[in-house]
Amino acid sequence: MYVEKKEALKRWFLCNKQRVSITTDIWVSQTTGASYMVITVHYIDALWRLKKLIIGFKHITSHKGQTIATVLLDCLVEWGIRKVFCITVDNATANSSALRKFHTAFELVSDQSLVLDGEFFHMRCSAHIINLIVRDVMAEIDQTVAAIRNDISYVRSHTNRLRSFELKVDSGKITRGSLPLDVKTRWNSTYLMLSTALKFKVAFDKMEAEDRLYNDYFSELENGSKRVGPPQHKDWDAVEKLCRFLLIFYNSTLVVSASTSLNAHKCYGEIVTIAANLMELITNYDPELSSKATEMFKKFDKYWDGLKNMNKMLMVATVFDPTKKLELAKMCFEELYGLDTVEYKEVYESLISVLRSLFKE
Repeated sequence: MYVEKKEALKRWFLCNKQRVSITTDIWVSQTTGASYMVITVHYIDALWRLKKLIIGFKHITSHKGQTIATVLLDCLVEWGIRKVFCITVDNATANSSALRKFHTAFELVSDQSLVLDGEFFHMRCSAHIINLIVRDVMAEIDQTVAAIRNDISYVRSHTNRLRSFELKVDSGKITRGSLPLDVKTRWNSTYLMLSTALKFKVAFDKMEAEDRLYNDYFSELENGSKRVGPPQHKDWDAVEKLCRFLLIFYNSTLVVSASTSLNAHKCYGEIVTIAANLMELITNYDPELSSKATEMFKKFDKYWDGLKNMNKMLMVATVFDPTKKLELAKMCFEELYGLDTVEYKEVYESLISVLRSLFKE
């Protein structure tokens, strides 16, 4: 059945000369260490329905650019795909190298294999960029995060401990679900854990002041060292500031990572929202907040290869939203550069130029 469906879809790609967009990601097995590349195609069918299909889960022998490019090209040829719009990858250096090599090879496959000669076919993954920045800032206070994680682990570990904690909370009944424990590899779950813990800061302080078993727990050894915690005043302050940053990225991640709705036309607006929020925090009276916001904004700008130089197809997708057209793009430019500034005019004229080029092609 799989072979029949594959052949039918391959014929459809070839006969319709269907242009697709691609997303790829590399997964490393925790048990064997082997690396695999998943290749997903996104396209619009004859009934104007957006389709998403995994067409390859390929073993790769290395993470080098040439290897990735070869595996990707072979997979597209295998499926009869001759036209590509964009390929979205994470920010690994090897991926940039891979797409340069892929660009050269794929242009030989057919005429008009890439739009506008592939000038904009390399798309950076918004969610991955957010993930990189957040992980950098969270790594700086990993001990503070560990202290609060241990706080919550203690309370959740036994019914008696939960009941003791509940007596110190003014807001009413507490369940294990009231204190979520994070998945360490998922920063968004860590944000939810920290933001929830902040609401119970007073109760945790009471635990330290009144509960002997709680203090004994933090005196125990864990992996040969004293267990991290309990969190002190400086830890809560650090987490409160961290959550101000994480909220910015968390809200945007919910939009750009949505898997059940279209979101390409929303990405540029979310990118600008993040940048604008960071720019506002740069002017904050708190020097620590201002310094951290400046550092994060520089990284954010760097990962996008400069906000002015980012892939124009993100802006084009915004314009193609019939409810927004050029208005949202102009509002975003004004937010970033100010109205009628040199930068505003440069980016706007660049966008108009790309739209005209797309129309001609």
